[in-house]
Amino acid sequence: MAIKIYGSFRSPFAMAAGLAVYEKDQEFELVTMNMKSPEYMNNINPFGKIPSYQDEDIILFESKAIMRYVATKFEGQGTRLLGSTVHEQALCNQWLEVHSHSFTPLIMDIFRAIFRNPEQPDVSVLKPALEAFEKVLDIYEARLSASKYLAGDSYTLADVAHIPFFYMFNALADEGSQKILTSRKHVYAWIHDISSRSAWKKLTDRPDNTYYKRS
Repeated sequence: MAIKIYGSFRSPFAMAAGLAVYEKDQEFELVTMNMKSPEYMNNINPFGKIPSYQDEDIILFESKAIMRYVATKFEGQGTRLLGSTVHEQALCNQWLEVHSHSFTPLIMDIFRAIFRNPEQPDVSVLKPALEAFEKVLDIYEARLSASKYLAGDSYTLADVAHIPFFYMFNALADEGSQKILTSRKHVYAWIHDISSRSAWKKLTDRPDNTYYKRS
């Protein structure tokens, strides 16, 4: 059975799951269906969210569970994504937690402020969201000034999880807002590095990826 990812590339979480699959030199089918339908909730994900994952062995939901499973199942193939040492493995897990609890809530606040009125976002919502996000990025800048990747010298799932969010930010945010990235040279260099990988290019070049592309 071919790997299936249920979701849409409108979701950075679904993109991260797909990227993990590609980094392991595997292929997948993107399945789009109504995530609130009885068929989906009864058979795939009872919480009615995306992404979900299916192969011949398992059905999984939650993007980081999917990513860890893929990285473990295909450990001997493609890119090693869990870290090369016990320290890198621990740091990979640490930064995945940071991504969940400190990074994602703030960047999603920014996205929501833009989505509500793309032509003229509500500054009263967007400004404090950007300011809070900048404080988090300062921590990333300090980390990346001492380390090539979040977990150390190796590219890991910790990096994979972030790429789709920066892709989305680059497409949605105006030039002024993007300065919060370009003004942090280590963060900006890291984003350029991880976004230049062949697996990411393969994902964004898919014909079913029609979101967040700048003209």
